[in-house]
Amino acid sequence: MRNEIRSDETTAARGGRPRSERLHKAILKAAVDLVLSSGFRSLSMDGIAARAGVGRMTIYRRWPNKAAIIMEAFVMRVDPGTLFKPAQSYTESIRLQMRTMARAFRGKDGSLIRVLLAEAQFDPELAKALREKWTMPRRKMAVQYFREGIQQGILRSDIDPEAMIDVLYAPIYYRLQMGTGTLSDSYIDEIFDHGMKSLMSRTMADE
Repeated sequence: MRNEIRSDETTAARGGRPRSERLHKAILKAAVDLVLSSGFRSLSMDGIAARAGVGRMTIYRRWPNKAAIIMEAFVMRVDPGTLFKPAQSYTESIRLQMRTMARAFRGKDGSLIRVLLAEAQFDPELAKALREKWTMPRRKMAVQYFREGIQQGILRSDIDPEAMIDVLYAPIYYRLQMGTGTLSDSYIDEIFDHGMKSLMSRTMADE
């Protein structure tokens, strides 16, 4: 595999094919594997390069630092579960989105986000990457979706979408980090049901 990847790298450098997508994914996978096995602090660009079988400069041409690499890898793995997809109702779409995210966090991706959240307290570059690549884009998406619910009269008109995000999603991250229990579908449903009771408009709640 090492020779094949280096061949892709050399061809791209000579102005042939576009940069190898397979090489790109190999680097991201190498970064994730190293973080899960040894932690973020021990992660290095040289270590990622060696694990992926590429040259060090190949990585620097794509990412400025290890935080950028690991955040791209994490977002690519989990991002599909953060979308609000069509469902039987507006509110059911929220429930399903919460369930999908929690399901991802029950496995390897949960271990990865725990590491990132912990290390972000000590690494400014990682903290910035986590905020800019994960936290804020997802909050912006959720705010927009919740505003649509307010405009449609499904959610209370006086709801602050930012606060609504914290009501529904903070318990997921708390349980994930503190290890107080599993992120089961039944737990997610409890959060959702309790939260939505106070967030639904009176008209919708009475239906």
